[in-house]
Amino acid sequence: MKLELVNCTEEYWEFVRELRTNPENQEGFFTRAEITSEQQKSYMSINSSKYKICLVDGEPAGYVGLLNGHEITYCVSPSFKGKGIGTFMIKEFAPRWSSVDAYVKVENIASQKVFEKLGFKKQIYYKYKK
Repeated sequence: MKLELVNCTEEYWEFVRELRTNPENQEGFFTRAEITSEQQKSYMSINSSKYKICLVDGEPAGYVGLLNGHEITYCVSPSFKGKGIGTFMIKEFAPRWSSVDAYVKVENIASQKVFEKLGFKKQIYYKYKK
C-alpha cells in the first residue's frame, strides 16, 4: 500500500466536501455540516493551501488540514478506516506548522488514539451551552 500526501488542488475539492458530509463521518465532527458545492468552492479557493489529500495507491482516501490557523482536522474515507491512514496524514502534516491543536470529541476514541500515539498531550476543557 503506497501512501502519499498531495496538494489539495481543485480536482479534490468535491472529494473533501463529500467526505466531510458523509453520514458515516458526521459523528466524528463537533458540528454536522451540509456544505453545498458552491460553499466548498468558495472556502477552498481561499484555504486549499492549508489542506493535503492522502492518496492510497493513487486513490483519494482522506484529507488533513488546518482550521483557524492552529486546529488540525482530518477525515478518512469509510472504506479506508482502520488502515493507519489518519496516523500517516497527521504524522506527515503536523510538522509543517509550528504549533497545532487537535479538538476531539469525547466519543471519538479512534481520533484520540491517533493523536496520543503521535505525541499530542490530552488536555481537558469544558464547553457550556445554555
